[in-house]
Amino acid sequence: MNHDLALWHLFFRIVEKGSLIKAAKDLRLDPSVASRRLAALEQQLKVQLINRSTRKLSLTEAGELAYFRMLPLLNEIDNTLSDISGNALSGIIKITAPVSLGEHYVTQWLTVFQHKNPDIIFDIVLSDSCLDLRQEGIDLAIRIGELPDSTLIAKKLGNISGVLCASPKYLEKYGTPMYPQDLTKHKSIIYSLHQNIHPTNLQLSRNELIERVELFGSFYLNNVGAIYQAVCDGAGIHAGPKWLFNSAIKDGILIQLLPDWTLPSLPVHLLRVQNSYVLNRILILSDWITECWKQVDNI
Repeated sequence: MNHDLALWHLFFRIVEKGSLIKAAKDLRLDPSVASRRLAALEQQLKVQLINRSTRKLSLTEAGELAYFRMLPLLNEIDNTLSDISGNALSGIIKITAPVSLGEHYVTQWLTVFQHKNPDIIFDIVLSDSCLDLRQEGIDLAIRIGELPDSTLIAKKLGNISGVLCASPKYLEKYGTPMYPQDLTKHKSIIYSLHQNIHPTNLQLSRNELIERVELFGSFYLNNVGAIYQAVCDGAGIHAGPKWLFNSAIKDGILIQLLPDWTLPSLPVHLLRVQNSYVLNRILILSDWITECWKQVDNI
């Protein structure tokens, strides 16, 4: 029975990765071994699950039925076996988060969780791209920003406040903006990963007054850490997450601009794939991350 479960796990990983070689690497198997095990599963079932005639693997009709009907059953079996053996908090959890948020917070949270639950193994993917959870086999994802419509299960953690800042070096050279419309005359550093290179609208509010300003970028970057460095080096002004720039502002490395004005906050969600049964370790980690978020000041 254990051998059969291992074969099914391999099959699901091949489907999620879209490649036998990638699945074998993920499971630390030789590709030839993975190929033989897939063939053994098909031989047991007396049916072909995956077409191998093209470069990109595709599911047969039987394979598609097996994937969508067997996956929730296998998750339930895994969870039940863990509960029976007293190891409910054991096994691999694959989680993804934005790079800088992962470096500053998420990795610390997971480290503490693992100290409390040493049988948990984390596979952490830090990426600012929106990875496909099902295809990549990801259990949990932390996402910043408004969510598109999807079938994913979303749990809101909270909001991230924004701050407008620049280095003393930059302000000494170009002057300090005193009003929102002054920003149009300044060089802006723009986060470019999820947008085209064009003027960016920034909304600022004070009491009931709302000002919308077009920022004209002179520096476009697709990495938050690189943006932080560029702001500190005096490349321009930037409207970014408060948690990333707070320490530098307190230490005088950066200056907060227009402190009487408020930037829109961004929602942060914890996402998972919709399954009929969720592993206990995933639910417990989800609750842990939620509590960790509540403990963070000025995020």
